[in-house]
Amino acid sequence: MAGAPAPARLRTIDLTGELESIIRDICASVPMFAHIDMGRVLVCVASNRGIGGGGCYGKLVPLRFAGGAEIARFRGRSFAIPRVVAGERRMLYVIYFYFPRFFDLDARGKLRVIFHELYHISPDFNGDIRRMGPVRAAHGHSRRRFDRRFEAECDGYFDRIRSTGVAEMLSLDGDGLHGRFERVLGRRLKVPRPVEVGSREDL
Repeated sequence: MAGAPAPARLRTIDLTGELESIIRDICASVPMFAHIDMGRVLVCVASNRGIGGGGCYGKLVPLRFAGGAEIARFRGRSFAIPRVVAGERRMLYVIYFYFPRFFDLDARGKLRVIFHELYHISPDFNGDIRRMGPVRAAHGHSRRRFDRRFEAECDGYFDRIRSTGVAEMLSLDGDGLHGRFERVLGRRLKVPRPVEVGSREDL
């Protein structure tokens, strides 16, 4: 007796669009992220296939310097981060999620990475990171302590969406995505790096 036919593959998924929708919902429903305007945060995917055990799952790239400054001076020279514009709005942050490592996490693991990167965003939402102190500003002295700051909120959000299509989407790994969709797309952007500038007209 022949088995049931395999379900038809859907045509296309936009990974960055799906992640943006999830992050918008997180920011709307988790008070600690209410200061984040997703209209000024660009979500991208990047590849880290072949990277060993130390490879990244995600990364927040701030597009301004300490305190939201557009120019930083170092050894007598001035530096700025090139503008990133989407939909006629200048972005303040770019969040990268790495394929396949991020997408091979389970749903709860993906949420932890998303919450981790969102928590890096300054409470002032000025293009700078949340600075945890003068030394080791990104995470402070303990990454585990950093993660505990949003652990309860992350677990609460997961409990709210665990039986929804959001959790189902987050549960798909790389093979699952390619098995369900004919085309897996995502926005890509070279990581913006500071460049030397001579004046504000160079920004």
